Amino acid sequence: MYRFFGKLIESDKKIILDKQNSHHFMRVLRISGNEEVEAVTESGIFKAIFENFDSENVVLQILNKVESEHESEVQLTLVQAILKSDKMEAAIKGAVEVGVAFINPLIAKRNVSDIDRKTDKKIDRWQKISEVAAKQSKRDYIPQVSYPIKIEDLEKFDGELIVCYENEEDLRFLDLDIKSKNIALVIGPEGGFEESEIDKLKSYGAHIISLGKRILRAETAAITASYHIINCLEGEK
Repeated sequence: MYRFFGKLIESDKKIILDKQNSHHFMRVLRISGNEEVEAVTESGIFKAIFENFDSENVVLQILNKVESEHESEVQLTLVQAILKSDKMEAAIKGAVEVGVAFINPLIAKRNVSDIDRKTDKKIDRWQKISEVAAKQSKRDYIPQVSYPIKIEDLEKFDGELIVCYENEEDLRFLDLDIKSKNIALVIGPEGGFEESEIDKLKSYGAHIISLGKRILRAETAAITASYHIINCLEGEK
């Protein structure tokens, strides 16, 4: 069953899809009038059918509410140092597919990509990547991409900080005794973190871990580590 994201009009028991979702509904998928779909709104998930096409927007008629079933109890925030365009998009897409809850782009010392003059445009683009990935993987909401943060912003994070670092040789995620399911996973840029940045993260109580004997690209590390952490912690009491 296809899944879309829309705005709930509760008084009329209808859901309105935005222009992009409407185009995908009508022109790409060509969904028939009696075919049921799922629509995710800020008030929950609903099963619905096509009612009409109003100007540029598809209007859906709500049939019933659906219980959320595709989200993890692990609230994993991916803190990803800003990568070159296609690499950053790959990291966001894969991380959303495997279940991250939030994405915080990180300004690190060795960032290759500089988005200072086009931050709004980049954030909009990354948010669209998150939405497409959320649809594809049938997420129950669209993970939000924040404005870029600095390492200092992580000092007051209310949860566990886990940092993947290529110079850590021994400690792995499974060696940690993690109690919280609110986790920030920190991944460095193409050139890795500087030692001073790792020292600062350690001072915040971060766990510095290895992803194994092989050196991964930053975008691969983001997806692999996100999946591993969520998969290990799901179902734990």
